[in-house]
Amino acid sequence: MKRFKAFGLTLLFMLVSISIWAQREIKIEGHDNLRFTVETIKASPGEKLKITLKTVSNMDKSQMAHNWVLLKQGTDALNFVTKGLQHAKNDYIDPSLESKIIAHTDMLGGGETDSIVITVPETKGTYEYICTFRAHYQAGMKGRLIVG
Repeated sequence: MKRFKAFGLTLLFMLVSISIWAQREIKIEGHDNLRFTVETIKASPGEKLKITLKTVSNMDKSQMAHNWVLLKQGTDALNFVTKGLQHAKNDYIDPSLESKIIAHTDMLGGGETDSIVITVPETKGTYEYICTFRAHYQAGMKGRLIVG
């Protein structure tokens, strides 16, 4: 009986550990067509997501690079990227607006990959994600995280 109890407790501990560390991976590519391959992500409040971004391009990084930036609800994305134009050394992100970011990857050139783990916001609704490289947002490089 003690063996079964110990086994049950071990199994319960393993299941709880797995659920705490479990995360769903979303693989996204950024291409020269200035689009993310995943433009809508649906998630539950508090869910853990691993966002993996890969840039697919043969162009030089100074001419074509991508990042993935998840903005807080209510952030004016056009204003955000416009103000970032003066901050190339900070991945085109204005340091005064960094508080508007929930999470972001590095700026990646062709063949580069970056992964981040985020906890989905508890507040239900739509959150915009964008690429901050010069004019990519304006060309349509954006998507939305729908929390529901």
